[in-house]
Amino acid sequence: MLAEASLAARRRARAAPRPGAPGLQPWVIPFDYGARFELSGTPGNVAEAVINISPDGVFVATAIGYGLEEDRGRSMRINDINGDFVPGDVTLGQIPADALLQGFRLSARAQLVLEQTAAGAQLGTGPVAVDFRDTLLQKIAGPREVSFLFSLVDSSTGRELQDEPLHNLASLGTSSGERPFRPLARPLSFLPRSTVRLQVEERSEGTRGTLFIVLYGYRAITGTHCPEPLVRFLQQADVPAARGAAPAASSVIPFDHAAIVRLQGRPDNVVETEVAVNAEGGFVATALGYGLEPADDGVPLRWERVTAGALRTALNGFAPRAFSVWDRAAMVDLADVPLRAFPIELLNEGVRIRPDHARLALGPGAALRAVPAAALTSMFESLNRPESVRFRYEITDSGTGRDLQNQALGNIAGLGIATGERPFKRFARPMLFLPRSTIRVRVTERCGRGNLFLVFQGYKILQLASRGVM
Repeated sequence: MLAEASLAARRRARAAPRPGAPGLQPWVIPFDYGARFELSGTPGNVAEAVINISPDGVFVATAIGYGLEEDRGRSMRINDINGDFVPGDVTLGQIPADALLQGFRLSARAQLVLEQTAAGAQLGTGPVAVDFRDTLLQKIAGPREVSFLFSLVDSSTGRELQDEPLHNLASLGTSSGERPFRPLARPLSFLPRSTVRLQVEERSEGTRGTLFIVLYGYRAITGTHCPEPLVRFLQQADVPAARGAAPAASSVIPFDHAAIVRLQGRPDNVVETEVAVNAEGGFVATALGYGLEPADDGVPLRWERVTAGALRTALNGFAPRAFSVWDRAAMVDLADVPLRAFPIELLNEGVRIRPDHARLALGPGAALRAVPAAALTSMFESLNRPESVRFRYEITDSGTGRDLQNQALGNIAGLGIATGERPFKRFARPMLFLPRSTIRVRVTERCGRGNLFLVFQGYKILQLASRGVM
């Protein structure tokens, strides 16, 4: 009898699903579902969006966050222009003082009047119509805290997730992307093919841009093509990390994979890169951080583009006074410095007088002063700063062909604040990348120029070949 019972137990054990067996245990990956809203800046305006849950598995939300991709450009009129004018001959004296202090940049329409030369693009030397007076430049407004009411409904159960629309600051916190994001009191599961309906009611006057609301969590996918021995080994190696303890195995070491993307400062420009996962073992990502290495924030003036004739040319009755920029001791009237002297790439991203130079540059009545030519090298600064970078990103695991989000997400909403403050964004579940696979990163530029680093932080699992799993 005991022998028969033992034999039956062994048969049941062989028939039972084995941990990690393909098709029998869900393959769990971190995943973000985002909803996008276009804000018009009109209080009371209502915008709606729907998140469609994938049919191949359950989504479990563990936290929620948001971020605003704000349109900070404001229309600005150039002073002392009453007829056709040459864009490159517009001087700082014709730009309102508040724009010089907050920042100004070329508008999208200004790209129509650029000229290509052997040395690169520059502002046109030919006259343009007077209607460019109000559209050539934009004033850059300071960042504002967005205010809105929002509500969520789970269509699979028909239940609302709040008793009434909630204010974003009270329920989600600041929109700057400060981590950690707001965790849900309990993880919330959404069934395959269900939907999450979101509604936003604007409260901020004049705040325009794209708002992202993101549910962070993980997907339990019902099938996988990962080889069973590899799944079992990696899941066993992943148990200590999932509990927050350091892995004891000598074959597991901390490791970071970095994706480096060169941002060119061109809105809507798409850049892609791939990170190759090592061939000697799998890589498990537990967190994701990022940062921008900007170009020098100084503004080198291009005096070779400013001819003596251009300086002496009358502009609708405004005649710049000639000065010698090659004499560093010479006094230069800032009001006479033309836009032609600024590099185009810096005018596109925004320029302002350095805050600590404001008293040197501006006199009574906010009139521009005359300063030594040597001071011009440090008078202005670019607005291309790490905390100002904006982009949308998509991450794909080539080993399984799966995306880690449902759409391109704004960096502040999906990854958090851009200043490098810790803690970094932690994945709801560790993400396994198979040996010899790649991590594909696709970035759509919005604002910012320089080297963008996206760092997948985690650990590497070695010696898979010796364990018979490769």
